[in-house]
Amino acid sequence: MPITPKRGSLFHAETHSKTKRRREIDVLITANVAGYPVRFGFGCKNEAKALGTAAVDGLIRILEEVGIPVQQGILVSANGYTTDAQDAAKSRGIRTLVFEGLSADRLKQEISAAMQSMVFLLITQTSFSVFPYVEGGFDDNPQFINAALDLTDEPSGLQLLSCMAWLWMKGAIPSIIGEHIISLKPEREEAMWHVMATTTVTGLIASIPGTFSQSVLRNVEAGQVERLHIAAKFDEIKGPLTLEPVTSEEALSAIAHKELMSLVTRVRVPRLVTDFGYWPLSEEAMQKAKALFDVGKPVTFEDIETSNLADAWRFGERRK
Repeated sequence: MPITPKRGSLFHAETHSKTKRRREIDVLITANVAGYPVRFGFGCKNEAKALGTAAVDGLIRILEEVGIPVQQGILVSANGYTTDAQDAAKSRGIRTLVFEGLSADRLKQEISAAMQSMVFLLITQTSFSVFPYVEGGFDDNPQFINAALDLTDEPSGLQLLSCMAWLWMKGAIPSIIGEHIISLKPEREEAMWHVMATTTVTGLIASIPGTFSQSVLRNVEAGQVERLHIAAKFDEIKGPLTLEPVTSEEALSAIAHKELMSLVTRVRVPRLVTDFGYWPLSEEAMQKAKALFDVGKPVTFEDIETSNLADAWRFGERRK
């Protein structure tokens, strides 16, 4: 089936009528259903005004001449239909669709600004409060994130940090920017402690500009979208990304929806931020911390880690 562009239409195909004359159908789809050939004929009109009954009558005439049932005809308009045209199409069983997404001159697709954002989520602050055992005080409260530790003795600060890191990476702490409260209880009945932890999830966002085009086929009679196609293209990333801090979901929403088309991806940074480095510590960071400790100097984040966020993914590396 030859398909070539035609002025005023989207595509057209040529077929023969019962009188052997060549007739143009803008789009002809053929298929086999249960062993029988089935053809659908499309009439596609890119007119400045809404289509009238003449367009409906023209499609009906072509379908009848080439032997395609009128009920298998579909009319597509770039600018809608008059009420009379819709009534005429409905009475003969022809579906009426509107193609949306063309530019004002209706010669090409409309291009709009787009934005692709990547939000790196990390825990930047954690505090712990340890309480003695209270009868009935360990019941799970839906207002908190509830977890249990298999410890009899009161957990140390490093054990609690490791627990927070584990809860974060398993997804127990949600990927939502803001403050979260965690209730840690012991699994063992003989344990006499209870910990309440407050942790803050912060976002670092990097955005890449781009463009997108959108094509919509809308069913006029049903008022529903039949087909939707979106094509997006974003600028090539060159050099390091600039990260901006985001401290609330409201702020993230304001940034992410500056453009009509926004793609937002959330990425969990796999370690916590502490005063003395990413936790759990990498082998290199532990060696730096030990060297400072051995000479009696305080250990700070800046002494054992860099400001590069990529370091948060390197804790599994080992020196050769």
